[in-house]
Amino acid sequence: MVLTTVGSIHDGERYRLKDREKALVFQELATNGPCSRKSIAERTGIRPTTVSRAVKELIEDRFVTSTATVEGERPGRPEVMLRIESNRLVAVSMYVQARELRTALINLGEQTICEHVAPLSPHTDNTGFLKACSDSFRSVLPCVPPRSEMLGIALSLVGTVAAGNNTWISAARWRNIRALDFGLLSRRLELPVTINRMQDAELQYLVQKNPAYHDKNVLFLHWGFGIGASYAHGGVVMGSTIGRFCEIGHTRLSIEHGKACQCGAVGCLETEAALWAIRQEIADHIKGSLTDERELGRTMSTMDIADHPAIDRATRHVMLALLNLHQVFYPDVIVIAGPFTENQAVFQRLCAFLRSELPDYARDQVEVLAVTGGFHGSVRGSVYRFFRSRLKGTLTLNGSPN
Repeated sequence: MVLTTVGSIHDGERYRLKDREKALVFQELATNGPCSRKSIAERTGIRPTTVSRAVKELIEDRFVTSTATVEGERPGRPEVMLRIESNRLVAVSMYVQARELRTALINLGEQTICEHVAPLSPHTDNTGFLKACSDSFRSVLPCVPPRSEMLGIALSLVGTVAAGNNTWISAARWRNIRALDFGLLSRRLELPVTINRMQDAELQYLVQKNPAYHDKNVLFLHWGFGIGASYAHGGVVMGSTIGRFCEIGHTRLSIEHGKACQCGAVGCLETEAALWAIRQEIADHIKGSLTDERELGRTMSTMDIADHPAIDRATRHVMLALLNLHQVFYPDVIVIAGPFTENQAVFQRLCAFLRSELPDYARDQVEVLAVTGGFHGSVRGSVYRFFRSRLKGTLTLNGSPN
């Protein structure tokens, strides 16, 4: 994804034409490679001399490799084919799922080189979480390809996330974590560290993946171990100054409602519909992991679960929550992720309810989609900023900004 849009990496600021042309050469290689200098010039309309110069610099910087090929028995010079060196840059993506810290080593081509999973106790505190991050980083470090450049670590988190000052304020599922400053991890590992909310990373990924979303309002709902949402207006993911936004999972069903939530309040939506709240009720019906959302999604997609009492009750609560979110934001697109909606019957019930309850003027104006396979943005989308920042300096001809 980062490579397919790299041609616009200089947009929004002053740039030279030849810098944009170098970025377009790199994008052409990324999207249509392996290819020759001649084919790049033909497809982009850039002068062959400029293409050759850009390719020469990219090869010298080890971002591109070349291979001579001979077609059949044709005489003459062999054609030189060029390809992106995806392992030139790597970054580490960390994200939480249920009560696990998952770590992935991602290269420039968005390929996952290796992964690591570390369990986290409900009693994990600041010190314990930082140790888990350090240990997980060291676990994937041996998998870094030779001569790769490590750019940094991006964490996708739940709860109250103050990304501006790199502080994780709190999380309902780890009540002992308070005001965790990730500057400590950055100094410990001597690498840049960034943090963001998981839902925001996922929505940002979806917006970048779908250019049509740049001009639309998109609501993203995650219904899994917890329940949360994020919202993008005109391609920009919205947020708040205190690190929480769209906390639909912690809206109250009733002040008198007696079930205690992980957040410390009483009567939250999560107490009736989140996986953590109903997993004991469905454990006998669903075999396999009830903490790994990807595995659970695959399991639920093949089962007849929509009429299970706990899931039916949860679905009805999520129906109302989704309707209320629509009435607040009036999105053009609603994207739902999580194991429950990988089951077509459950997803179709949500869609049918929305169609029946939305006002006439809005009913045909909203597209509802289900994402399968778990979170993608929190794995790949969170490291985009590292790759784009590093590429911006590289994709200037002669490495000069002037």
